[in-house]
Amino acid sequence: MTERLFGFTRSELVEPQGWVSDVVFDNQQELIWAAGQKGYVTSYYSCGVQLYTKFFANDEVVQLLPVEAGILSLSSNRLNLHTRQGLSQHSFTSPNMTQMCCMCDDPNSGNVLLGGHTKTVTKYDLGKQMVVNEILLSDAGCVIIKETSSLACMGCPDGDIVLFDKNTYKKATTIPAHSGTISDFDICDNLLVSCGFASRGNEMTVKRSLLVYDLRMMRSLNAVHCAIDPVQLRFMPMYHSQVLIASQSGQFQQLEVTAALPQNKYLFEVDLAGNYCNAIDLSSTSKALAIGDSVGVLHLLASQEGTAFNSFSQPTYFPTENMLNFPKVNIDDYSFCLSKVPMPHTTERLLSDWPAEFNRPGDRRPKPIDPELIRNMKMVKYVGGYSPNPNNMYKNTIPYDLNLLQRTEEVKKREDVVAKVPRVYQRVDVDPTTLSDAELHNYNRTKFSVFYNTKGNQYFCTILQMLYYLEPISLALKSHLCQNSGCLACELGVLFYTLDVADDKITDIDNFIHTFDQLAAAKYQDWQLYDRHIERKDLLTLPQSLMTFLLRHLHEEILRPPQPTTAIYLTFGSKVAHRTTCGTCQQSWFNKPSINLSCTLDYPADSSKITFVDLLKRTMQSEKNARRILCNRCRNYSPCTDKAILESLPYILHINCGMAPVDIEFWQQQIKIHKEENHKSCPQGLSCCNSECELSHGAENSSWLPLNFHIRTGTEQGSLQFTRGLASEDKENANVSVFEYELCSVVALIDAPTSQGLMLHSLVDRGYHQRQGSDDKAWYLFNGCSATSTHNKEATNFGQPWKTPCVIVYKQVKLPKELFNHTTPNPHDLFTHFNIIPQGLNLIPLSPTESLSKGELVGIGVSMEPPPNCLLRVVLVRGQGDHEGVPFSHDICPTNYALEGHQNVKILYFKIKCLVDRGLILVGHSITKQLRYLNIHIPAQQYIDTADLYRPHNSGSIPPLQFLCPAILKQDNIPGAHNDAVFSLQLYEKFLELKRAGQFEKTLKAINSE
Repeated sequence: MTERLFGFTRSELVEPQGWVSDVVFDNQQELIWAAGQKGYVTSYYSCGVQLYTKFFANDEVVQLLPVEAGILSLSSNRLNLHTRQGLSQHSFTSPNMTQMCCMCDDPNSGNVLLGGHTKTVTKYDLGKQMVVNEILLSDAGCVIIKETSSLACMGCPDGDIVLFDKNTYKKATTIPAHSGTISDFDICDNLLVSCGFASRGNEMTVKRSLLVYDLRMMRSLNAVHCAIDPVQLRFMPMYHSQVLIASQSGQFQQLEVTAALPQNKYLFEVDLAGNYCNAIDLSSTSKALAIGDSVGVLHLLASQEGTAFNSFSQPTYFPTENMLNFPKVNIDDYSFCLSKVPMPHTTERLLSDWPAEFNRPGDRRPKPIDPELIRNMKMVKYVGGYSPNPNNMYKNTIPYDLNLLQRTEEVKKREDVVAKVPRVYQRVDVDPTTLSDAELHNYNRTKFSVFYNTKGNQYFCTILQMLYYLEPISLALKSHLCQNSGCLACELGVLFYTLDVADDKITDIDNFIHTFDQLAAAKYQDWQLYDRHIERKDLLTLPQSLMTFLLRHLHEEILRPPQPTTAIYLTFGSKVAHRTTCGTCQQSWFNKPSINLSCTLDYPADSSKITFVDLLKRTMQSEKNARRILCNRCRNYSPCTDKAILESLPYILHINCGMAPVDIEFWQQQIKIHKEENHKSCPQGLSCCNSECELSHGAENSSWLPLNFHIRTGTEQGSLQFTRGLASEDKENANVSVFEYELCSVVALIDAPTSQGLMLHSLVDRGYHQRQGSDDKAWYLFNGCSATSTHNKEATNFGQPWKTPCVIVYKQVKLPKELFNHTTPNPHDLFTHFNIIPQGLNLIPLSPTESLSKGELVGIGVSMEPPPNCLLRVVLVRGQGDHEGVPFSHDICPTNYALEGHQNVKILYFKIKCLVDRGLILVGHSITKQLRYLNIHIPAQQYIDTADLYRPHNSGSIPPLQFLCPAILKQDNIPGAHNDAVFSLQLYEKFLELKRAGQFEKTLKAINSE
């Protein structure tokens, strides 16, 4: 290179009687930052070196670092953050911060690494303003810190450069760069270049060569010799592998660090008047160079006048001088227009402000439109709105009714409601797919996954989440498998199994929504599947309709003749007989019994006192006027009455609350009555034995909605007694049956003006906690992607006007064991009858003599066809036995929403579930991401990924099979799902063999250094 790189020079005194400790270009704005010995930070704008800001940061500043929030300045014991205008934003110090001298930031995470002559490097989060990690080094500490996408590189005073993995901050390797101390190093892509000192006896001399290191292969490259003594260096971003080095006397040289042959050495010198070069920096365009010397002068070199420091800079804010000319006016001039004087921006009190006791906020409401205007309105073609002016108001004026100055009661009430809604109940209206794991943990602090839907509203998620935590229904759906296309039971089984094994905090239900949308039976109602904003009345009725529809439809899908019933009817069904009585002759007869899967509360006409259990009895044993029916006895068409008689009670009682405006008023009135009576406590407390006592007996009556109740059946048909609380054993006898119910789920509508949505209170049984390693039984609140633990009193508390019940579910305390016993498909039938055998694949189905034992290996391979097919081929291969390496299953599944392909996805899901439930270990090569397209999860403890086994310790890249097969197995890999499964098994066996021989680390290092 022969042309002159920098042809424009300008100098500016920064620190009188001191030196410049650091200079840096701002990567967001056209600014140069310089720090002085006395602790002042100065910024200059553009190539004109126009003074922008100057402020005192701390004692001697050792390094500057521009970030998005402002400028970071590091002193020996403190980190300061200032805005670019000089305002102090934040300051941080800690006992470990002594003799600090370097820092580096990560723009993606907002973290800053702080190092110095201490054995601890501090990782500080600027956003949360807290220390998130502390990294241990040698006693000498570090003097330079740089970062890449996967590594943190720290230069130590002893001449070594230590590399740490950014994910775990474990030491990856150490580069013995210099025999003396290190002077400077820089990183660009995978190249690290360093300069330093060599130790010769008791003296330190500058090495006239640069160390070049390849961070990808972790090996040194050829050293680059220099014509000057390099003490500082910077990569030139616009020239990739070219580096600019500087000597202490102001000599500069541009070098190509990857050139194998001798190169032209471009040298130039900056006149520093005999002073030393203390700090240098290059702009992101490589067209400007800043130098700070030992007498406090900043030198700027640029390719030409007006050179830009960044390719795309943000505008720099400049304070504008107030040039407003206020008009002159006499104090007694009452005709002067006050709007000509601009309102000053101030936080102080104005002279014209009235005292608070003389102010009353109010709305100025316009008068209604004159009826004369509306009466004379005429339409001309398709343009309307013409009416003669009645001349009762001026042109371009809007009259106001000055009498209505106070706010209406409705506005006040809405504001009070907003202020009273707790934060945990406010709707979480965020897309969880856009959140990181740490951000998602702020919403979901439980061990359970939640449903979400990115394409529409969330009431489907609430109902499905409720069904999942009803364990008998969840087990029944997970064991269901059929060959019907568009089966909701199969889709729910896949979803519920995904919740069981998913490591993520969220599970997508888009496949279920798409399947539901295609059902012919679901097209008779507008479910508003893809509407994000639903009216309040629909938010109350749609979940109730959905729950009733799902129970009926799932029963029809699960029913398999000659079975007489299904798990849905067995769990939710109550057998009801209807007795019809003639209004003329009073003759009664029974109709054919029916099965009810739900009941809707039947509210009385008045709001007189009634307990919830009495209201439930009134609903389940309702007596209504029926239509006129021909009586067989009196032969008259007489009005009849119809009474429901319960012949059997459900194990799980599903209650729809209805909730018309009149019903909501009824709830609020009953809760009010209950609270008033609850103030009167019975002196005997819980030991009171008087069944007619109406006083409060402690926590059992704290809410109108009971946590539990019991039903006693008498000797007469339909004789039922509903009582709040659990039954007493001493009252039981052989002729009376007692059924105890406990509250397990409540769906409520939170109806605040700014926060409207459905919430689920659910009692999570021990079976779900045992999968997470605990043995609890607790209540949780599910709100969108948020899940928090709660108390049972929160589920029954409906005393606020913004909380309205929608769906209530009770279950019997003692459920029979047959509700939890569900058979899964026979594995041999599953792998024999559900296979797609393509040409050229030697597939042998499982034979009855082959066992699927715990701990056995199964190879799994996945290949994806490119668009427009978008198909996933999944092959399962035996890992042992006589047919080792021979496939026994082959499936083809679409990754789109084609209903004809859902059946294949369900079959694949059951195959993997069958292998996982029997404890087999699946071995594959980086397939979990591809299976996520099908919403299929494999538990981490039962999946071995050979990509993780052979991944280099200091690299985030995944080694492909095309690289591992020739290097490890000495075979060429032919792409395909079958070959991927076979080679994955062979790579795992080779891994175990090398581990036993103690040669794995050596082999891994050898193949990655080739």
